[in-house]
Amino acid sequence: MSKSPDAFRSIGEVSRLVGVAPHVLRYWESQFPQLAPVKRADGRRYYRPDDVRLAAGLCQVMREEGLSIRGARRLIAADRGLGLREIGAARLGEARDHAAEPAAASPDTPAPESTPLPRPPRRAAKPAESLPLFDRPGAAPDWLARLATAAARLRRLELQGRPLPDRARQLRIALRDLR
Repeated sequence: MSKSPDAFRSIGEVSRLVGVAPHVLRYWESQFPQLAPVKRADGRRYYRPDDVRLAAGLCQVMREEGLSIRGARRLIAADRGLGLREIGAARLGEARDHAAEPAAASPDTPAPESTPLPRPPRRAAKPAESLPLFDRPGAAPDWLARLATAAARLRRLELQGRPLPDRARQLRIALRDLR
């Protein structure tokens, strides 16, 4: 029997979905006020679907990408956790259009090959003096969220055994040569 997509999840269920121990989730609750499950009178925690996505996004950027707690806080502050929730939905295998539905597969199972990766919107050409990640001076630091999202998408391609785009492959080779 499976739960409704909007059903609340216990800490054990979230722990298995996200791939971290329950004590790690409790620690993250103390570090990130945005991760606030509903607590019953007897102290049991129940995570809403958005809480599950946020926890999965935190796991992706902190455990897989190596981001610090401070960096994760900055990501959350930039867009109130929306970018991390998208990363979490991708980690859980949720389709972007069905963001309210939980993943049917475990986080270790790669997404089916027929699921297309969402593409970022095309932007107008930038002046030569601007850097691609810092194209809006004075804007909120959403470049970090975009970078983490791009890294997660590229990692998903590699896990699925699909080839990287030419520009990403060339960049990886160039970065490897710099070492």
